[in-house]
Amino acid sequence: MDANQRKAMKGIIKTTLKNLEENGFETAFVNDRNELLTLIKTLIPENASTASGGSETLLETGILEYLKTKTNYTEDSRKAFVSEHYLASANALTIHGEIYEVDARGNRVAAMLYGPDKVIIVAGINKLVLDLREAVERVKTKAAPPNCIRLEKDTPCTKTGICVSPYFDNRHLCALGCQSDGRICSNTVIFSRQMVKKRITVIIVGEEYGY
Repeated sequence: MDANQRKAMKGIIKTTLKNLEENGFETAFVNDRNELLTLIKTLIPENASTASGGSETLLETGILEYLKTKTNYTEDSRKAFVSEHYLASANALTIHGEIYEVDARGNRVAAMLYGPDKVIIVAGINKLVLDLREAVERVKTKAAPPNCIRLEKDTPCTKTGICVSPYFDNRHLCALGCQSDGRICSNTVIFSRQMVKKRITVIIVGEEYGY
């Protein structure tokens, strides 16, 4: 990314953070992984009860290691609902301040919606998109295929590298897809506003992480 691209990205980040805040979300921006870990350690004290959804971003940034070694971390998806802190990433963040999430079983989005006292969403700049249509396309073309490969799912996208229906009309934004038993694009949630103030914090990292 050259200087002009970085300057343009700063504008997108600023607008996204502003709109997220207007929609009731707490926000933060950090430049890199080191700043991110420093912030996470201030938000989540050692020995706090924590849980997380499946996330390459949390793994790549070192957050998952911190949770597992320094906090009272549970991998039980049911116990996650009573944790003090729940962490996850986003499939996409729109410039309008929306959080787009797609899940397989639904345990990740369920905990984000209700239960844990605090939810922290960490997203690299590669997750920023213009609108919900672009968010859907991002999952179908960039996120779902490598995730299905990672999870060893027998889906068409693991063989072709792209969803069988990457494009769609406005009446079928999220429903179109494969009929495979291993399909992970089964539950879609759009966080457009947060009623419980200060419950959900969105952290944007000025680097690319996750799918």
